[in-house]
Amino acid sequence: KCAQPKRWKAYDGKITEMDTQYTLRARELFEIYRSISMNDIPKDERIDILLTLRRTVKEHECKLTWEIVELIDREVDLMSRAVKEYNLEGLRKRICTLFLQYIKTPKFNPEVARILKVPPDPLKLYKNVNFCHSCENYLPSTEFPILDNEARRREAFLKYKLILENLRKSETDYQDDAKIVFLVQHQDLQYMIENIWGCQSALSACSDLYDLVMVRWDKQREWSPWNTILLTKDEADAHLKLCNLKKAYEAAFIHRIKHKHIRAKHYFAQIPAMTSFLHRSDNQANAN
Repeated sequence: KCAQPKRWKAYDGKITEMDTQYTLRARELFEIYRSISMNDIPKDERIDILLTLRRTVKEHECKLTWEIVELIDREVDLMSRAVKEYNLEGLRKRICTLFLQYIKTPKFNPEVARILKVPPDPLKLYKNVNFCHSCENYLPSTEFPILDNEARRREAFLKYKLILENLRKSETDYQDDAKIVFLVQHQDLQYMIENIWGCQSALSACSDLYDLVMVRWDKQREWSPWNTILLTKDEADAHLKLCNLKKAYEAAFIHRIKHKHIRAKHYFAQIPAMTSFLHRSDNQANAN
């Protein structure tokens, strides 16, 4: 509705239509939303739409737009690695949902204010609203921790980047033609550490990312997401000196590590570039 031009009837009964800057803005957002919701379109076209959406939301800096941009970057990254369409469905729905939320926000789409329901008590509009001295606007109090959240997000990114750099260096030092570690991106490593390893050492539960490293579980085999363990630096040094893992660790602990390896395989099975390495790993396991 808000994308439609203004209409009025003249004295002679003729209908006159006119666009305003706000209806044009609303129409632009509607067209982007319609495009982003389409299925079965060529990959290049999808990427163009995503980049258009990215440029559009980047006009405003806030928690919502940062999240949209982050999801867009994630989808573009996965598409570049030929991840299957059905594995992207959840991510794409999330992008659509957040962008619809963006469209329904008068700050980003002024014309939508005409069709939004006004709160029963207008005073509710003024609760938890504070003046931001940086942008000189009145903003909801929920907007103020954003910079702090963004700073934490960047700090976490640097930590994961450092872990990946250290891992690649250590794999290079083995001089056994390691390949998998160079296919893994920092987003993948972040997923592993957060969702599979719980951001803590498998031995001591230490959660200081600056002190955590990923190393080979079995040092005789190339590092991979299914041949790794997250430990503190001291624990990693001790682990890599072990000659027999079954004698060094209890069976229950080994079982937990193997379970994490299985979860990692399920995640990386979505990425075509990893398929051959997964098959090779399975063949080695069967041979053993």
